[in-house]
This record gives sequence, C-alpha cells and structure tokens, in this order.
Amino acid sequence: ERTTMSRSALWRQEANVQERERQADDAFLEAVEAGKNNRVKGLVPLHGSNDTFNMNPILLRAITRSHYFQKCLQEIQDWNRLVDEIYYEVKHLQ
Repeated sequence: ERTTMSRSALWRQEANVQERERQADDAFLEAVEAGKNNRVKGLVPLHGSNDTFNMNPILLRAITRSHYFQKCLQEIQDWNRLVDEIYYEVKHLQ
C-alpha cells in the first residue's frame, strides 16, 4: 500500500531534516570548541584537524547526521555522559 504526502508536508519534513542537520553541525562545532578550551589537568589535548578529528569526512557526516546522534544531542549535555554512552551503548558504526 502506497501513501503519498502533500507538497507542504514534504517541505515541512525537509525543513525538519535540515534543522536537525544544522543542530548536529552546531553541536559538533561546540564540542570542538569545548575540547580545545578545556585545560583541565590530566586531559588529553585535541590533536589533528579541528573539523574532522582525522576522521574520514564521509564517516563524520554519517555520524553527525544519524538519528542516534540527533537523539543523543537532546539527552547528553556533558563529556562524561557522552563517554559513558559510547562505552556502554555503541556496538558498531554503520
């Protein structure tokens, strides 16, 4: 059974996708700045490209645009919680 969406519904859906992508990009840049500015003793400084952390750009884009990343943006507000989420929940990358 095939369902169709109105043109305005498609535009709203596309706008929502674009907004989530913008939020992902903003969150990533904020994380980069927080990592660069964090001078706490014992933390490993950031190395490599400030834009990609030496990750393949395609992989980085796939991660930051994923629904899982978007969900985490809403729930995780600090680095310790992020590390816990990765350690306990992430099993693979697609």
